[in-house]
Parts: sequence; structure tokens; C-alpha cells
Amino acid sequence: MTVPRFPKLRLAALAVVAATLGAQAPAPDPRLAAAGALLERGSVPEAVALLERAVEARPGDAEAHLLLGTALARLSRRAAAVEALLRALELRPDYAPGYALAGMALSRLGELDAALRVFERAVELNPELGDVHLNLALILAGRGEFERAAERLASALLLEREPAKRARLHFLAGKLHAERGRPEEAAGEFERSIELDARNGAAYLALGLARKRLLREDAAYPLFQRAVELAPDDPEARYQLALELQRRGSAQAAADQFLKAYALRPGDQAILYNLARALHRAGRAEEAQRYREELAELIEAADKAREHELETARLHGEAVALDEAGAYAAALAKYRAVLEFEPLNGVARRNLALVLCRLDRWQEGIDELRAILRDDPDDAESARALAIALDQARSARDGTGLGRGQDASGPEGPADPAAPPGDR
Repeated sequence: MTVPRFPKLRLAALAVVAATLGAQAPAPDPRLAAAGALLERGSVPEAVALLERAVEARPGDAEAHLLLGTALARLSRRAAAVEALLRALELRPDYAPGYALAGMALSRLGELDAALRVFERAVELNPELGDVHLNLALILAGRGEFERAAERLASALLLEREPAKRARLHFLAGKLHAERGRPEEAAGEFERSIELDARNGAAYLALGLARKRLLREDAAYPLFQRAVELAPDDPEARYQLALELQRRGSAQAAADQFLKAYALRPGDQAILYNLARALHRAGRAEEAQRYREELAELIEAADKAREHELETARLHGEAVALDEAGAYAAALAKYRAVLEFEPLNGVARRNLALVLCRLDRWQEGIDELRAILRDDPDDAESARALAIALDQARSARDGTGLGRGQDASGPEGPADPAAPPGDR
């Protein structure tokens, strides 16, 4: 099985899930149990050292590779962790539970494309894995592929017998219908979910919203009431109930619910706007004015933030253009202006460091790259830039470097200021 490497993983702690992969070994390596105990105690470096010896001694042991990947992940050694995980799959390419477990791990790491492929392989090997169909549905829904997600959810429902899990599956199916603009079908799924689990406040809220979209406000009102009873700390449930009370002319009761919703979700402009209206209608003019002023301040701050983002983008674009044109001193000044607005902008920091290197200010550039990596050890682009900068700085000291203008970022040039958030 050929699987690409994943240089930019977002790491969450991997669960120790290797036990089910160990059945192929005629005699389990006692080091694996010892390493598992070390991991439970939080002695991760010691576990890694033990597992590395186990893998070296028994390179064909899938359980050893999976446990090693787990331990490496907890140390944020991403590439090595994924390599070990994938090696476990390569060692047992026809073992469906192994793919299921690996898919879960990759999902936790944020590598959803890889997890999707691994989960698909799991159900190819064993179509009866209901949880895998569910995980596939969740990934597909997150990608906006609602039709495929619905098919996977339907498969999961056919396989699931436990009422609580079936309730959750119906709830998720309702959410899918709602996303696809099908409130009637969504309402049906939410009703089936409630039949199986009558204590789920989120299902009552979702059913109320579906009925509200169908212009059945009178039917939605008791559902919002029930949602608040079951989930009193859900700001959306309180907000929707408050809107219904306001529609019915119960200004005082609506204001009380809006106040509770705002306490749970401060800074929400929609809640603030309706809260001020309800307070005014309830004859509480001074309170209404206070919240109107707070809303005005929030709107002003939001407008300034948008202006701030536009100015930052403009400066960064100018900086990159100057950088590409070889006007490194001017580019340096622009990057510094960007960082005055956004001191933690990783792309601007990296580009500034590279410009320093191009100006033969190697130590300053290297120090900045090291500072970036202290803040974000998993920034692969900065790690690569640092390695190149160190090599070229060494060449410059030895008299073999090209000096001013040497491109320390490699053939790609400066980092892209329009890169997606995950690359920043």
C-alpha cells in the first residue's frame, strides 16, 4: 500500500490502540507491555526508547510500530509518528480493524484526507464496520459532500442496533438534511432521534429550528422550551426561545432569556440587538440603552478589525512584491510594518527572517527562524528555511557562499501571504 507522507499534521494525543493488531505475532514482545505501562504513567521518552529497540529487534511486528507511532505522536515527532502508524498498516494490509484504528488516529491528527482513504480501505475489507461508516460520514460532511455522507450514515444505521447510538445517527442524518436545505426530512430524522433518546436537548433544539424553517412557529415554541429545560447552558436554545417569546409579545420573559443567552455567549451581536429591543419593549429603557451602547462598541471594533486585516494584507502584498523584485531593504521595512499590526503572523515573520538572510544579516535571520520554531515547533516551512539558512551562513563564513541576494528560502521564493490558515 502506497500512502503519502504528511509533513503538516496537527497533533492530538493518540490513544493506545495497538492491542488488536498484535494477534499475528506468535509470541508478544514483553517490551510492548512495559512500554504501554510507561505511556500510561506519562513516561513517554522512556517508552519511545523501549519501543525503538523493540521495532529494531522485530521490524515485522505491527503492534510495535503502532505503539511507537503513538508514543512519538505524544512527543510531537509528527513525521516519525505517522511513518510508524503507516508501517503498521503495511505489515497487515488486509486487517480491517487496523485500518479503522489508524483512520481514527489520523482523524485526531487533523489529517482528514488520509483518514478518509484509510477508512474507505477498512470498509472495503469489512463492510460491517458501522463505526467506520459513521466516521466516513463525518469527514465527508465536513467536506461538504452531503450526498455521500448521507449514504454512509444510512449504512451505519443499518448496522447499528443500540438505541442510544441509533439516536445519535438519526440526529446526524437530520443535520445533514438541514445542511442540504431539506427541513421536512430533517424534522423527520430529529423526531426519530427523540423517540430513541428523549433527554437530548440538542435534538429538541434542532427539531424546533427545522419546524421554524417550515414556518411552524407554534410547533417550534414547546420544542425550544424543552431544549432549555434539558440544556440550560446552551446559548442557542435560550436565544431561540427568547425569539419565540418576543414574537409572542412576551417582552419581559424574552428579555430574561436574552440576558441568559448573552451571559453564555457574550459578544454576540444578534443577541445584543434583540436583547436591547426586548428590554425597551419591557419598559427597561436604561438597561436597553446600555446594551445598545455595548452593541455599537462591538460593531465599531469589528469594523476596525476588518480595516486592520485589509491594511495588513495590503502591506504584506507590497512586501512580497519588493522581496521578489530584490528590493530587500524596502521589503524588510514592509514586513516590519505588517508585524506591527500582527506580531504573530508566521508567514510575515518567516519572510522577514529570509530577507535578513538575503541582506547577509545571517545571525538575525537565523535567530528569528529559531524564535518562530520555538513558538510553533511543527512549522515545517520554517524548519526547512532554517536548515537552508544555516547551511548557507556556514558557506558564507567559509567564503563559498554567494553572499547578498542568495535565496535562503529555496526555489519557491518568499512565502505566500495568501496561503491558507493552516500554512500560516
